[in-house]
Amino acid sequence: MKKIPYGESNYKEIINNNMYYIDKTKYIEILEKMPRFQFFIRPRRFGKSLFLSMLETYYDVAEKENFDKYFGELYIGKNNTDEANKYLVLRISFAGVVTDQGKEEIVKSIDQTVKLAVKWVLEKYKSILQKGVIEVENNSALECLKIIKNVLTQNNCKIMLLIDEYDNFANGLMIKDEHMYKELVQTDGYIKSFYKEIKEGTAEGVIARVFITGVSPILLDDLTSGANIFENLTNEYMLNSMMGVTEEELEEIVEHYKLGEFVDRKDLMNMMKDLYNGYKFNQESEGTIYNTGMILYIVNKMQLNRKYPINMLDDNIKTDYGKIRVLAQNFESKDELRSIIEEDKLVGPLEIKSRFGIDKLYKGTEKDENFISLLYYLGLLTIKKALARKVYLGIPNYSVKMMYWEYLFDNYRIGLHRKSREITLAVEKMRKDANVNEIMEIYKEVRKELSNRDLTFYNEMTSKAIFITLLFVDGIYMLESEKETRNGYSDLYLKEGVTYKEEVNFRYMLEFKHIKEGEYTKEKLEEKKKEAKGQLERYISDYKIKEDGEKPLKKLIIISIGKNDTFYEELN
Repeated sequence: MKKIPYGESNYKEIINNNMYYIDKTKYIEILEKMPRFQFFIRPRRFGKSLFLSMLETYYDVAEKENFDKYFGELYIGKNNTDEANKYLVLRISFAGVVTDQGKEEIVKSIDQTVKLAVKWVLEKYKSILQKGVIEVENNSALECLKIIKNVLTQNNCKIMLLIDEYDNFANGLMIKDEHMYKELVQTDGYIKSFYKEIKEGTAEGVIARVFITGVSPILLDDLTSGANIFENLTNEYMLNSMMGVTEEELEEIVEHYKLGEFVDRKDLMNMMKDLYNGYKFNQESEGTIYNTGMILYIVNKMQLNRKYPINMLDDNIKTDYGKIRVLAQNFESKDELRSIIEEDKLVGPLEIKSRFGIDKLYKGTEKDENFISLLYYLGLLTIKKALARKVYLGIPNYSVKMMYWEYLFDNYRIGLHRKSREITLAVEKMRKDANVNEIMEIYKEVRKELSNRDLTFYNEMTSKAIFITLLFVDGIYMLESEKETRNGYSDLYLKEGVTYKEEVNFRYMLEFKHIKEGEYTKEKLEEKKKEAKGQLERYISDYKIKEDGEKPLKKLIIISIGKNDTFYEELN
């Protein structure tokens, strides 16, 4: 049984140490049929760094004698291209560039990153590069590029340039210091000059191929002429599954590690589909993709402990997506982002924008579509269905929903009103004893503390979102918002998951209604109660709901009245 490559991004290490590798080498021949200077975006933890490491090994002239060792058993080993082991490879990763110590330190960090990469190339290929080699010590990133270009020209060699996390340092600046970001990127900025030098290298023929990855197209567009040679392949049909895990690949992983021997295989597959699947990067693609990091996390934990882990979501991924969420909300009002979460409905129809700079996220006629497109690139929304050239986007999976709920927890300042352990104990009484009184008291308290700004767009979806956020703190129930039944969509359905079945004694179906402060009457309240009861009865009559779980199903209606009053009733 192969080792699990959780956290590994070095292709040769994976092969040398007999780790499991999902064969993505067939995409090499596809990429070679496309423009040579390529730009490709995927969300965090989709295997971008590993893919670049694989390309580095494949094209590296220094690995020619090791081709069979590294690729013999894989697709490309049996279908290698003419460009295999043809180039010197310069790989630069901007993952470690500092962003919080001022412009001078950022520039110094970028210089150091590029200098070390160039020094490594000059040392690695010293048997090939025998003319014009000079020491690279106190040179800037731009000077280092010029040096390596000059050495390559004198030795009649070509290089493949790989750039990983091209936008990592820029993402932090967009939030903290927009002025500095523009200084470095726009006009004749430091970063723009760097990419102009790359462009000149491609024109001279010294840089033969380029592959750049990141999580957002913003920086690429702001570089404008310095980066207008790069073809954005992100949304290409043929590359939808180039990174990430397909359903078929997941089946093979589960089979290899025999996970079905210690948990129910069907339950496991359904759980992973709910939590980690749902990504689609081309509207014509039929299949959806799983997040690679999430899959390797769960497989690693289960193979080690032979049971489900306590935490189904990797803390590293939560941290990554948390940073991305902060980046996204910086470009739009909190109300816009909140509405996407609360409504939990498809956003569209719209056209995903392939290029947009930082200014176009703050202003312009396409500002809203640019913001939604940013959420898509960051993995916070994904393609759900297509309509001609337009698409509808939605939240990809349960894991991303959990990250959104965490955002709501902060946005509604719930932690200021009640401690997490108090909320957890109240939810515990609900799921174990069918006692909703304590959680409803907390719910009422949170609602009363809403600001006037929070109330501007308040509706029954807001009521539901607040309740979901309280349940999220406990983390035991599986929450299904807008669950589809034969008779419509229920507001909120709570059930036992595969991991904490013994902690749940009761399922719940909830219906939320809202009456504005100035519209309340007893007759209006009765009307809303009757409407909610009728809806719940219709939804629960669906056989799919009856058979969806083993635990008894309770019915609860919650009617919010303005800001200060809340009515709730449990139905028999």
